[in-house]
Amino acid sequence: MTLFHSILKLLKNKKISDFPDESRHRFLLLNFILLVSGVTSLIFAVVHIFFFEQSFGYVLFTVFVISLILFVFFNISLNYKVYSTITILIFTVFFSLITLIGAGNKTGLIWGLAYPVMLAFTTKYRQYNIWSLFFLGINLGIFFIPNHFEFWSDYSSDIIMRYLFAYLLIYTLLEFYLRLKQQTISKQEKELIETKHHLLEKDKFISSLSYEIRTPLNNITGIINHQRESISEDAIDEIELSISNLALILNKIPKHTESNILHLTGEKTLFKLNEIIKKTISLFQTDKYTKLRFNLFLSSKLTEKVYGDRISFMQILISTIDFFFNRSNENPLKIDIVSQETENGTILIKVSCKIDNLIFPKNLSAENFINDIKDLEIINQISESLNVNFTIDKNTENFSTLFKFNFEDLPVETVSDKKDSNSVVVSEPYTHKKILLKDANVLLVEDDIINSKVMTLNIQKLVKKIIIAGNGKEALEKFSETKVDIILMDIRMPLMDGFKTTEKIREAEIGTGSRVPIIAVTANASSEVKKHCFEVGMNDYTTKPTNYKLLLKKMKKLLEG
Repeated sequence: MTLFHSILKLLKNKKISDFPDESRHRFLLLNFILLVSGVTSLIFAVVHIFFFEQSFGYVLFTVFVISLILFVFFNISLNYKVYSTITILIFTVFFSLITLIGAGNKTGLIWGLAYPVMLAFTTKYRQYNIWSLFFLGINLGIFFIPNHFEFWSDYSSDIIMRYLFAYLLIYTLLEFYLRLKQQTISKQEKELIETKHHLLEKDKFISSLSYEIRTPLNNITGIINHQRESISEDAIDEIELSISNLALILNKIPKHTESNILHLTGEKTLFKLNEIIKKTISLFQTDKYTKLRFNLFLSSKLTEKVYGDRISFMQILISTIDFFFNRSNENPLKIDIVSQETENGTILIKVSCKIDNLIFPKNLSAENFINDIKDLEIINQISESLNVNFTIDKNTENFSTLFKFNFEDLPVETVSDKKDSNSVVVSEPYTHKKILLKDANVLLVEDDIINSKVMTLNIQKLVKKIIIAGNGKEALEKFSETKVDIILMDIRMPLMDGFKTTEKIREAEIGTGSRVPIIAVTANASSEVKKHCFEVGMNDYTTKPTNYKLLLKKMKKLLEG
Protein backbone atom coordinates (compact mmCIF):
# COMPACT_ATOMS: atom_id res chain seq x y z
CA MET A 1 0.00 0.00 0.00
CA THR A 2 1.43 3.40 -1.02
CA LEU A 3 1.93 6.28 1.39
CA PHE A 4 -0.87 8.23 -0.33
CA HIS A 5 -3.38 5.42 0.18
CA SER A 6 -2.31 5.06 3.80
CA ILE A 7 -2.95 8.76 4.45
CA LEU A 8 -6.26 8.62 2.58
CA LYS A 9 -7.39 5.67 4.69
CA LEU A 10 -6.51 7.61 7.84
CA LEU A 11 -8.48 10.67 6.70
CA LYS A 12 -11.58 8.77 5.64
CA ASN A 13 -14.55 8.57 7.96
CA LYS A 14 -17.19 5.91 7.37
CA LYS A 15 -19.92 8.40 8.25
CA ILE A 16 -19.13 10.68 5.30
CA SER A 17 -19.99 7.94 2.79
CA ASP A 18 -23.64 9.03 3.13
CA PHE A 19 -22.81 12.56 1.93
CA PRO A 20 -22.66 13.77 -1.70
CA ASP A 21 -19.28 13.69 -3.47
CA GLU A 22 -18.70 17.43 -3.12
CA SER A 23 -19.18 17.28 0.67
CA ARG A 24 -16.96 14.19 0.98
CA HIS A 25 -14.15 16.00 -0.83
CA ARG A 26 -14.43 19.02 1.47
CA PHE A 27 -14.36 16.77 4.55
CA LEU A 28 -11.23 14.98 3.31
CA LEU A 29 -9.45 18.26 2.55
CA LEU A 30 -10.22 19.74 5.97
CA ASN A 31 -9.02 16.53 7.63
CA PHE A 32 -5.85 16.74 5.54
CA ILE A 33 -5.24 20.39 6.52
CA LEU A 34 -5.74 19.63 10.22
CA LEU A 35 -3.51 16.56 10.06
CA VAL A 36 -0.67 18.28 8.17
CA SER A 37 -0.82 21.41 10.34
CA GLY A 38 -0.79 19.25 13.47
CA VAL A 39 2.20 17.15 12.38
CA THR A 40 4.11 20.22 11.14
CA SER A 41 3.44 22.12 14.39
CA LEU A 42 4.62 19.18 16.48
CA ILE A 43 7.87 18.82 14.52
CA PHE A 44 8.72 22.53 14.73
CA ALA A 45 7.63 22.66 18.37
CA VAL A 46 10.18 19.97 19.27
CA VAL A 47 12.90 21.72 17.24
CA HIS A 48 12.23 25.10 18.87
CA ILE A 49 12.01 23.72 22.41
CA PHE A 50 15.38 21.94 22.15
CA PHE A 51 17.36 24.22 19.82
CA PHE A 52 15.76 27.68 19.51
CA GLU A 53 13.13 29.74 21.37
CA GLN A 54 11.37 27.56 23.94
CA SER A 55 8.50 30.01 24.37
CA PHE A 56 7.64 29.88 20.68
CA GLY A 57 8.03 26.09 20.80
CA TYR A 58 5.28 25.95 23.40
CA VAL A 59 3.07 28.09 21.12
CA LEU A 60 3.66 25.61 18.29
CA PHE A 61 2.87 22.71 20.60
CA THR A 62 -0.39 24.46 21.54
CA VAL A 63 -1.24 24.67 17.84
CA PHE A 64 -0.56 20.94 17.55
CA VAL A 65 -2.95 20.18 20.44
CA ILE A 66 -5.65 22.44 19.00
CA SER A 67 -5.30 20.82 15.55
CA LEU A 68 -5.59 17.36 17.11
CA ILE A 69 -8.71 18.36 19.08
CA LEU A 70 -10.32 19.89 15.99
CA PHE A 71 -9.48 16.76 13.95
CA VAL A 72 -11.13 14.46 16.52
CA PHE A 73 -14.26 16.54 17.15
CA PHE A 74 -14.77 17.34 13.47
CA ASN A 75 -14.80 13.63 12.64
CA ILE A 76 -17.37 13.07 15.37
CA SER A 77 -19.78 15.88 14.43
CA LEU A 78 -18.95 16.33 10.71
CA ASN A 79 -20.07 19.96 11.00
CA TYR A 80 -17.92 21.33 8.18
CA LYS A 81 -19.06 24.95 8.37
CA VAL A 82 -18.28 25.35 12.07
CA TYR A 83 -14.93 23.55 12.11
CA SER A 84 -13.63 25.04 8.87
CA THR A 85 -14.38 28.53 10.26
CA ILE A 86 -12.65 27.72 13.56
CA THR A 87 -9.64 26.34 11.67
CA ILE A 88 -9.34 29.49 9.56
CA LEU A 89 -9.63 31.76 12.61
CA ILE A 90 -6.94 29.84 14.50
CA PHE A 91 -4.49 29.89 11.60
CA THR A 92 -5.22 33.54 10.88
CA VAL A 93 -4.22 34.35 14.47
CA PHE A 94 -1.23 31.95 14.35
CA PHE A 95 0.23 33.24 11.07
CA SER A 96 -0.35 36.84 12.16
CA LEU A 97 1.51 36.11 15.42
CA ILE A 98 4.45 34.63 13.51
CA THR A 99 4.63 37.75 11.32
CA LEU A 100 4.30 40.04 14.34
CA ILE A 101 7.07 38.55 16.48
CA GLY A 102 9.33 37.55 13.55
CA ALA A 103 9.77 33.95 14.68
CA GLY A 104 12.88 32.08 13.60
CA ASN A 105 15.00 35.19 13.31
CA LYS A 106 12.27 36.74 11.11
CA THR A 107 12.33 33.81 8.67
CA GLY A 108 8.95 32.72 10.06
CA LEU A 109 7.47 35.40 7.82
CA ILE A 110 7.66 32.86 5.00
CA TRP A 111 4.89 30.80 6.65
CA GLY A 112 2.45 33.56 5.78
CA LEU A 113 2.74 32.51 2.14
CA ALA A 114 1.09 29.20 3.02
CA TYR A 115 -2.03 31.01 4.28
CA PRO A 116 -3.79 31.50 0.91
CA VAL A 117 -2.95 27.90 -0.04
CA MET A 118 -4.66 26.63 3.11
CA LEU A 119 -7.66 28.85 2.39
CA ALA A 120 -7.97 27.54 -1.16
CA PHE A 121 -8.56 24.04 0.22
CA THR A 122 -10.89 24.94 3.09
CA THR A 123 -13.16 27.71 1.77
CA LYS A 124 -15.28 28.57 -1.21
CA TYR A 125 -14.33 31.15 -3.82
CA ARG A 126 -15.90 34.21 -2.18
CA GLN A 127 -14.66 33.38 1.33
CA TYR A 128 -11.19 32.75 -0.10
CA ASN A 129 -10.98 36.34 -1.40
CA ILE A 130 -12.34 37.85 1.83
CA TRP A 131 -10.00 35.97 4.17
CA SER A 132 -6.91 36.34 1.93
CA LEU A 133 -7.35 40.12 1.63
CA PHE A 134 -8.13 40.34 5.36
CA PHE A 135 -4.84 38.60 6.20
CA LEU A 136 -2.98 40.83 3.74
CA GLY A 137 -4.43 43.86 5.56
CA ILE A 138 -3.15 42.49 8.89
CA ASN A 139 0.34 42.08 7.38
CA LEU A 140 0.33 45.62 6.00
CA GLY A 141 -0.62 46.89 9.45
CA ILE A 142 2.25 44.97 11.05
CA PHE A 143 4.71 46.25 8.43
CA PHE A 144 3.78 49.93 8.34
CA ILE A 145 2.05 50.94 11.60
CA PRO A 146 4.60 52.76 13.82
CA ASN A 147 5.24 50.99 17.13
CA HIS A 148 7.60 50.95 20.09
CA PHE A 149 7.00 47.41 21.40
CA GLU A 150 9.96 45.10 21.83
CA PHE A 151 8.09 42.03 20.59
CA TRP A 152 6.98 43.88 17.41
CA SER A 153 9.43 42.93 14.64
CA ASP A 154 10.84 45.43 12.20
CA TYR A 155 11.38 44.22 8.64
CA SER A 156 13.56 45.79 6.02
CA SER A 157 11.94 47.31 2.94
CA ASP A 158 13.58 44.64 0.78
CA ILE A 159 12.04 41.76 2.80
CA ILE A 160 8.62 43.45 2.89
CA MET A 161 8.67 44.02 -0.87
CA ARG A 162 9.67 40.43 -1.63
CA TYR A 163 7.11 39.00 0.78
CA LEU A 164 4.22 41.12 -0.51
CA PHE A 165 5.10 40.33 -4.12
CA ALA A 166 5.23 36.57 -3.39
CA TYR A 167 1.97 36.70 -1.38
CA LEU A 168 0.09 38.59 -4.10
CA LEU A 169 1.46 36.26 -6.78
CA ILE A 170 0.30 33.14 -4.89
CA TYR A 171 -3.06 34.77 -4.07
CA THR A 172 -3.63 35.81 -7.71
CA LEU A 173 -2.72 32.40 -9.14
CA LEU A 174 -5.01 30.59 -6.70
CA GLU A 175 -7.80 33.15 -7.27
CA PHE A 176 -7.52 32.57 -11.03
CA TYR A 177 -7.57 28.80 -10.51
CA LEU A 178 -10.62 28.91 -8.21
CA ARG A 179 -12.47 31.19 -10.62
CA LEU A 180 -11.81 28.80 -13.53
CA LYS A 181 -12.86 25.87 -11.37
CA GLN A 182 -16.11 27.60 -10.41
CA GLN A 183 -16.87 28.49 -14.05
CA THR A 184 -16.13 24.92 -15.16
CA ILE A 185 -18.42 23.45 -12.51
CA SER A 186 -21.21 25.90 -13.42
CA LYS A 187 -20.81 25.11 -17.11
CA GLN A 188 -20.89 21.35 -16.49
CA GLU A 189 -23.92 21.74 -14.23
CA LYS A 190 -25.79 23.73 -16.87
CA GLU A 191 -24.86 21.23 -19.60
CA LEU A 192 -26.12 18.39 -17.39
CA ILE A 193 -29.42 20.17 -16.78
CA GLU A 194 -29.82 21.05 -20.47
CA THR A 195 -29.08 17.45 -21.46
CA LYS A 196 -31.73 16.19 -19.06
CA HIS A 197 -34.11 18.79 -20.42
CA HIS A 198 -33.53 17.66 -24.04
CA LEU A 199 -33.94 14.02 -23.07
CA LEU A 200 -37.17 14.88 -21.33
CA GLU A 201 -38.42 16.69 -24.44
CA LYS A 202 -37.61 13.67 -26.60
CA ASP A 203 -39.28 11.35 -24.10
CA LYS A 204 -42.36 13.57 -24.08
CA PHE A 205 -42.49 13.58 -27.88
CA ILE A 206 -42.23 9.78 -28.10
CA SER A 207 -44.87 9.27 -25.40
CA SER A 208 -47.15 11.79 -27.06
CA LEU A 209 -46.65 10.11 -30.44
CA SER A 210 -47.50 6.75 -28.90
CA TYR A 211 -50.65 8.24 -27.34
CA GLU A 212 -51.75 9.91 -30.58
CA ILE A 213 -51.37 6.64 -32.52
CA ARG A 214 -53.21 4.61 -29.89
CA THR A 215 -56.34 6.81 -30.02
CA PRO A 216 -57.28 6.19 -33.68
CA LEU A 217 -56.06 2.60 -33.37
CA ASN A 218 -58.52 2.12 -30.51
CA ASN A 219 -61.33 3.47 -32.68
CA ILE A 220 -60.48 1.09 -35.53
CA THR A 221 -60.46 -1.85 -33.14
CA GLY A 222 -63.81 -0.85 -31.65
CA ILE A 223 -65.48 -0.38 -35.03
CA ILE A 224 -64.20 -3.75 -36.30
CA ASN A 225 -65.41 -5.44 -33.11
CA HIS A 226 -68.87 -3.85 -33.50
CA GLN A 227 -69.14 -4.67 -37.25
CA ARG A 228 -67.68 -8.17 -36.93
CA GLU A 229 -70.73 -9.86 -38.40
CA SER A 230 -70.53 -7.86 -41.67
CA ILE A 231 -66.82 -8.49 -42.24
CA SER A 232 -65.38 -11.79 -43.43
CA GLU A 233 -63.46 -13.85 -40.90
CA ASP A 234 -60.30 -13.80 -43.04
CA ALA A 235 -60.37 -10.01 -43.24
CA ILE A 236 -60.99 -9.73 -39.50
CA ASP A 237 -58.06 -12.05 -38.76
CA GLU A 238 -55.72 -10.03 -40.99
CA ILE A 239 -56.85 -6.69 -39.53
CA GLU A 240 -56.65 -7.88 -35.93
CA LEU A 241 -53.22 -9.38 -36.55
CA SER A 242 -51.99 -6.07 -37.99
CA ILE A 243 -53.51 -4.13 -35.10
CA SER A 244 -51.94 -6.52 -32.57
CA ASN A 245 -48.50 -6.12 -34.18
CA LEU A 246 -48.81 -2.34 -34.17
CA ALA A 247 -50.01 -2.37 -30.56
CA LEU A 248 -47.03 -4.55 -29.61
CA ILE A 249 -44.66 -1.99 -31.14
CA LEU A 250 -46.39 0.83 -29.29
CA ASN A 251 -46.20 -1.06 -26.00
CA LYS A 252 -42.41 -1.25 -26.39
CA ILE A 253 -42.04 2.53 -26.64
CA PRO A 254 -42.81 3.41 -22.99
CA LYS A 255 -40.53 0.63 -21.77
CA HIS A 256 -37.60 2.51 -23.28
CA THR A 257 -38.77 5.94 -22.16
CA GLU A 258 -40.11 5.49 -18.64
CA SER A 259 -36.69 5.90 -17.05
CA ASN A 260 -35.89 8.23 -14.17
CA ILE A 261 -35.44 11.08 -16.63
CA LEU A 262 -39.03 12.04 -15.94
CA HIS A 263 -38.27 12.38 -12.24
CA LEU A 264 -35.04 14.37 -12.60
CA THR A 265 -34.22 13.85 -8.94
CA GLY A 266 -30.74 14.01 -7.51
CA GLU A 267 -29.19 13.92 -4.07
CA LYS A 268 -30.76 15.93 -1.26
CA THR A 269 -28.46 18.63 0.12
CA LEU A 270 -28.65 21.77 2.20
CA PHE A 271 -28.52 24.86 0.01
CA LYS A 272 -29.29 28.58 0.17
CA LEU A 273 -32.38 29.13 -1.94
CA ASN A 274 -31.82 32.76 -2.93
CA GLU A 275 -28.20 32.07 -3.87
CA ILE A 276 -29.26 29.15 -6.09
CA ILE A 277 -31.80 31.42 -7.82
CA LYS A 278 -29.03 33.93 -8.52
CA LYS A 279 -26.70 31.16 -9.67
CA THR A 280 -29.35 29.82 -12.04
CA ILE A 281 -29.82 33.28 -13.53
CA SER A 282 -26.05 33.59 -14.04
CA LEU A 283 -26.20 30.55 -16.32
CA PHE A 284 -28.14 32.69 -18.83
CA GLN A 285 -25.29 35.16 -19.22
CA THR A 286 -24.41 33.95 -22.71
CA ASP A 287 -24.65 35.45 -26.21
CA LYS A 288 -27.92 33.63 -26.84
CA TYR A 289 -29.65 35.39 -23.94
CA THR A 290 -28.24 38.91 -24.33
CA LYS A 291 -31.77 40.36 -24.64
CA LEU A 292 -32.91 38.70 -21.43
CA ARG A 293 -33.06 40.73 -18.20
CA PHE A 294 -34.10 39.76 -14.66
CA ASN A 295 -35.72 41.64 -11.80
CA LEU A 296 -35.23 39.83 -8.49
CA PHE A 297 -37.51 40.27 -5.49
CA LEU A 298 -36.01 37.73 -3.09
CA SER A 299 -37.27 37.69 0.47
CA SER A 300 -34.59 38.18 3.10
CA LYS A 301 -36.91 36.41 5.57
CA LEU A 302 -36.57 33.10 3.77
CA THR A 303 -35.08 30.19 5.71
CA GLU A 304 -31.33 30.57 5.31
CA LYS A 305 -30.98 27.03 4.08
CA VAL A 306 -33.42 24.50 2.72
CA TYR A 307 -33.01 20.77 2.34
CA GLY A 308 -33.84 19.39 -1.07
CA ASP A 309 -32.82 18.47 -4.60
CA ARG A 310 -30.84 21.51 -5.77
CA ILE A 311 -30.35 20.30 -9.35
CA SER A 312 -34.04 19.59 -9.86
CA PHE A 313 -34.97 22.99 -8.41
CA MET A 314 -32.59 24.62 -10.88
CA GLN A 315 -34.10 22.47 -13.64
CA ILE A 316 -37.56 23.87 -12.92
CA LEU A 317 -36.27 27.45 -12.99
CA ILE A 318 -34.23 26.93 -16.17
CA SER A 319 -37.15 25.26 -17.96
CA THR A 320 -39.50 28.08 -16.93
CA ILE A 321 -37.11 30.84 -18.00
CA ASP A 322 -36.49 29.01 -21.28
CA PHE A 323 -40.26 28.80 -21.82
CA PHE A 324 -40.66 32.57 -21.46
CA PHE A 325 -37.61 33.24 -23.61
CA ASN A 326 -38.82 30.96 -26.40
CA ARG A 327 -42.26 32.58 -26.32
CA SER A 328 -40.60 36.02 -26.73
CA ASN A 329 -39.06 34.97 -30.07
CA GLU A 330 -35.70 36.22 -28.73
CA ASN A 331 -36.98 39.80 -28.44
CA PRO A 332 -35.96 41.95 -25.43
CA LEU A 333 -37.59 40.45 -22.34
CA LYS A 334 -37.64 41.21 -18.62
CA ILE A 335 -38.52 38.40 -16.24
CA ASP A 336 -39.51 38.98 -12.60
CA ILE A 337 -38.59 36.32 -10.04
CA VAL A 338 -40.12 36.54 -6.57
CA SER A 339 -39.37 34.31 -3.58
CA GLN A 340 -41.24 34.30 -0.29
CA GLU A 341 -42.11 32.00 2.61
CA THR A 342 -45.64 31.49 3.94
CA GLU A 343 -46.56 31.13 7.62
CA ASN A 344 -46.83 27.35 7.31
CA GLY A 345 -43.30 27.08 5.88
CA THR A 346 -44.26 26.64 2.22
CA ILE A 347 -41.88 28.49 -0.11
CA LEU A 348 -43.38 30.27 -3.12
CA ILE A 349 -41.38 31.02 -6.27
CA LYS A 350 -43.12 33.19 -8.86
CA VAL A 351 -41.71 33.74 -12.35
CA SER A 352 -43.53 36.25 -14.55
CA CYS A 353 -43.21 38.73 -17.40
CA LYS A 354 -45.30 41.23 -19.34
CA ILE A 355 -47.91 39.39 -21.36
CA ASP A 356 -47.46 41.75 -24.31
CA ASN A 357 -43.90 40.47 -24.75
CA LEU A 358 -45.02 36.88 -25.38
CA ILE A 359 -46.02 35.26 -28.64
CA PHE A 360 -48.59 32.45 -28.45
CA PRO A 361 -48.78 29.64 -31.03
CA LYS A 362 -51.44 29.47 -33.74
CA ASN A 363 -52.83 32.89 -32.75
CA LEU A 364 -54.14 31.50 -29.48
CA SER A 365 -55.06 33.96 -26.77
CA ALA A 366 -53.26 33.75 -23.44
CA GLU A 367 -56.41 32.38 -21.78
CA ASN A 368 -56.84 29.59 -24.35
CA PHE A 369 -53.16 28.86 -24.07
CA ILE A 370 -53.48 28.37 -20.32
CA ASN A 371 -56.34 25.90 -20.86
CA ASP A 372 -54.20 23.90 -23.28
CA ILE A 373 -50.73 23.98 -21.72
CA LYS A 374 -48.94 21.49 -23.97
CA ASP A 375 -45.98 23.88 -24.17
CA LEU A 376 -45.73 23.70 -20.37
CA GLU A 377 -46.04 19.92 -20.10
CA ILE A 378 -42.32 19.45 -19.42
CA ILE A 379 -42.36 21.93 -16.54
CA ASN A 380 -45.55 20.32 -15.28
CA GLN A 381 -43.99 16.84 -15.39
CA ILE A 382 -40.89 17.98 -13.51
CA SER A 383 -43.10 19.65 -10.89
CA GLU A 384 -45.28 16.56 -10.49
CA SER A 385 -42.26 14.28 -10.16
CA LEU A 386 -41.03 16.47 -7.27
CA ASN A 387 -44.50 16.88 -5.74
CA VAL A 388 -44.32 20.63 -6.40
CA ASN A 389 -47.61 22.49 -6.84
CA PHE A 390 -47.31 24.25 -10.22
CA THR A 391 -49.90 26.75 -11.46
CA ILE A 392 -50.06 29.37 -14.20
CA ASP A 393 -51.96 32.61 -14.20
CA LYS A 394 -52.45 35.64 -16.37
CA ASN A 395 -54.01 39.05 -15.94
CA THR A 396 -54.23 42.01 -18.25
CA GLU A 397 -50.52 42.72 -17.84
CA ASN A 398 -48.60 39.65 -16.70
CA PHE A 399 -48.21 35.98 -17.50
CA SER A 400 -47.02 34.12 -14.39
CA THR A 401 -45.93 30.69 -13.24
CA LEU A 402 -46.15 29.90 -9.52
CA PHE A 403 -44.38 27.05 -7.73
CA LYS A 404 -45.13 25.95 -4.17
CA PHE A 405 -42.31 23.97 -2.56
CA ASN A 406 -42.19 22.01 0.67
CA PHE A 407 -38.47 21.42 0.61
CA GLU A 408 -38.37 19.07 3.56
CA ASP A 409 -40.31 16.62 1.35
CA LEU A 410 -38.21 17.20 -1.81
CA PRO A 411 -37.51 14.99 -3.65
CA VAL A 412 -40.35 12.52 -3.11
CA GLU A 413 -38.89 9.06 -3.55
CA THR A 414 -42.21 7.39 -4.34
CA VAL A 415 -45.71 8.75 -4.67
CA SER A 416 -47.00 6.28 -2.13
CA ASP A 417 -44.56 7.54 0.50
CA LYS A 418 -46.18 10.98 0.58
CA LYS A 419 -49.62 11.57 2.09
CA ASP A 420 -50.90 15.13 1.88
CA SER A 421 -54.28 16.62 2.65
CA ASN A 422 -55.65 15.44 -0.68
CA SER A 423 -54.42 11.87 -0.36
CA VAL A 424 -56.92 9.04 -0.31
CA VAL A 425 -56.67 6.41 2.40
CA VAL A 426 -56.76 3.41 0.11
CA SER A 427 -56.80 0.96 2.96
CA GLU A 428 -60.17 2.23 4.26
CA PRO A 429 -62.58 -0.74 4.54
CA TYR A 430 -65.41 -0.58 2.07
CA THR A 431 -68.15 -2.69 0.59
CA HIS A 432 -69.84 -2.71 -2.76
CA LYS A 433 -73.24 -4.05 -3.63
CA LYS A 434 -72.99 -6.90 -6.11
CA ILE A 435 -74.87 -6.34 -9.34
CA LEU A 436 -75.13 -8.16 -12.64
CA LEU A 437 -73.32 -6.61 -15.60
CA LYS A 438 -76.56 -6.40 -17.59
CA ASP A 439 -78.19 -4.35 -14.79
CA ALA A 440 -75.28 -1.93 -14.33
CA ASN A 441 -75.22 1.83 -14.94
CA VAL A 442 -71.82 2.63 -16.48
CA LEU A 443 -70.23 6.09 -16.29
CA LEU A 444 -67.96 6.44 -19.33
CA VAL A 445 -65.46 9.28 -18.88
CA GLU A 446 -63.83 10.00 -22.26
CA ASP A 447 -62.91 13.34 -23.87
CA ASP A 448 -62.57 11.97 -27.43
CA ILE A 449 -66.02 11.90 -29.05
CA ILE A 450 -65.14 9.12 -31.52
CA ASN A 451 -63.64 7.00 -28.74
CA SER A 452 -66.76 7.54 -26.68
CA LYS A 453 -69.06 6.48 -29.53
CA VAL A 454 -66.98 3.39 -30.36
CA MET A 455 -66.89 2.23 -26.72
CA THR A 456 -70.64 2.83 -26.41
CA LEU A 457 -71.30 0.74 -29.52
CA ASN A 458 -69.30 -2.16 -28.10
CA ILE A 459 -70.76 -2.35 -24.59
CA GLN A 460 -74.23 -0.76 -24.71
CA LYS A 461 -76.03 -4.04 -25.44
CA LEU A 462 -74.38 -5.73 -22.45
CA VAL A 463 -75.19 -3.16 -19.76
CA LYS A 464 -78.32 -1.37 -18.57
CA LYS A 465 -77.26 2.24 -19.21
CA ILE A 466 -74.23 4.24 -20.31
CA ILE A 467 -73.75 7.76 -18.92
CA ILE A 468 -71.17 9.77 -20.86
CA ALA A 469 -68.92 12.51 -19.42
CA GLY A 470 -66.52 14.49 -21.63
CA ASN A 471 -64.03 15.46 -18.89
CA GLY A 472 -63.26 15.05 -15.20
CA LYS A 473 -65.41 17.92 -13.94
CA GLU A 474 -68.40 16.68 -15.90
CA ALA A 475 -67.78 13.18 -14.52
CA LEU A 476 -67.96 14.49 -10.94
CA GLU A 477 -71.29 16.15 -11.70
CA LYS A 478 -72.74 12.99 -13.29
CA PHE A 479 -71.40 10.89 -10.39
CA SER A 480 -73.18 13.07 -7.82
CA GLU A 481 -76.45 13.32 -9.78
CA THR A 482 -76.88 9.75 -11.09
CA LYS A 483 -76.70 6.24 -9.69
CA VAL A 484 -73.45 4.80 -11.00
CA ASP A 485 -72.38 1.15 -10.60
CA ILE A 486 -69.01 1.23 -12.38
CA ILE A 487 -66.77 3.88 -14.02
CA LEU A 488 -64.59 3.58 -17.12
CA MET A 489 -62.04 6.38 -16.69
CA ASP A 490 -59.81 7.95 -19.33
CA ILE A 491 -56.58 9.47 -17.99
CA ARG A 492 -55.54 12.32 -20.25
CA MET A 493 -58.37 14.86 -20.34
CA PRO A 494 -58.72 18.67 -20.27
CA LEU A 495 -59.80 20.62 -17.15
CA MET A 496 -59.25 17.62 -14.83
CA ASP A 497 -57.39 14.41 -15.63
CA GLY A 498 -58.43 10.90 -14.65
CA PHE A 499 -56.09 10.75 -11.64
CA LYS A 500 -57.50 13.90 -10.05
CA THR A 501 -61.07 12.88 -10.89
CA THR A 502 -60.57 9.51 -9.19
CA GLU A 503 -59.11 11.21 -6.09
CA LYS A 504 -62.15 13.51 -5.90
CA ILE A 505 -64.55 10.56 -6.23
CA ARG A 506 -62.73 8.62 -3.51
CA GLU A 507 -62.83 11.66 -1.23
CA ALA A 508 -66.59 11.93 -1.76
CA GLU A 509 -66.98 8.27 -0.77
CA ILE A 510 -65.12 8.59 2.53
CA GLY A 511 -67.51 7.77 5.36
CA THR A 512 -70.09 6.13 3.08
CA GLY A 513 -68.67 2.63 3.53
CA SER A 514 -68.89 1.90 -0.21
CA ARG A 515 -66.83 2.51 -3.32
CA VAL A 516 -67.74 2.41 -6.99
CA PRO A 517 -65.32 0.28 -9.05
CA ILE A 518 -63.16 2.35 -11.43
CA ILE A 519 -61.29 0.92 -14.42
CA ALA A 520 -58.67 3.06 -16.17
CA VAL A 521 -58.95 2.93 -19.97
CA THR A 522 -55.91 4.79 -21.31
CA ALA A 523 -53.58 5.01 -24.29
CA ASN A 524 -50.60 5.46 -21.96
CA ALA A 525 -49.14 2.00 -21.43
CA SER A 526 -46.24 2.87 -19.12
CA SER A 527 -45.79 1.07 -15.80
CA GLU A 528 -45.56 4.45 -14.03
CA VAL A 529 -49.09 5.37 -15.17
CA LYS A 530 -50.38 1.94 -14.23
CA LYS A 531 -48.82 2.23 -10.78
CA HIS A 532 -50.29 5.69 -10.27
CA CYS A 533 -53.76 4.45 -11.27
CA PHE A 534 -53.80 2.06 -8.31
CA GLU A 535 -52.24 4.64 -5.98
CA VAL A 536 -55.08 7.13 -6.51
CA GLY A 537 -57.71 4.46 -5.90
CA MET A 538 -58.60 2.81 -9.20
CA ASN A 539 -59.50 -0.88 -9.15
CA ASP A 540 -58.18 -2.04 -12.52
CA TYR A 541 -56.40 -0.89 -15.62
CA THR A 542 -56.57 -1.59 -19.36
CA THR A 543 -54.88 0.01 -22.35
CA LYS A 544 -56.00 1.23 -25.74
CA PRO A 545 -56.55 -0.25 -28.31
CA THR A 546 -59.24 -1.71 -26.08
CA ASN A 547 -59.64 -5.46 -25.86
CA TYR A 548 -63.41 -5.43 -25.26
CA LYS A 549 -63.57 -9.07 -24.23
CA LEU A 550 -61.00 -8.42 -21.55
CA LEU A 551 -62.64 -5.12 -20.53
CA LEU A 552 -66.06 -6.74 -20.12
CA LYS A 553 -64.46 -9.58 -18.16
CA LYS A 554 -62.88 -7.04 -15.76
CA MET A 555 -66.18 -5.17 -15.44
CA LYS A 556 -68.09 -8.37 -14.69
CA LYS A 557 -65.54 -9.46 -12.09
CA LEU A 558 -65.70 -6.11 -10.26
CA LEU A 559 -69.49 -5.91 -10.40
CA GLU A 560 -70.50 -9.48 -9.73
CA GLY A 561 -67.57 -10.36 -7.48
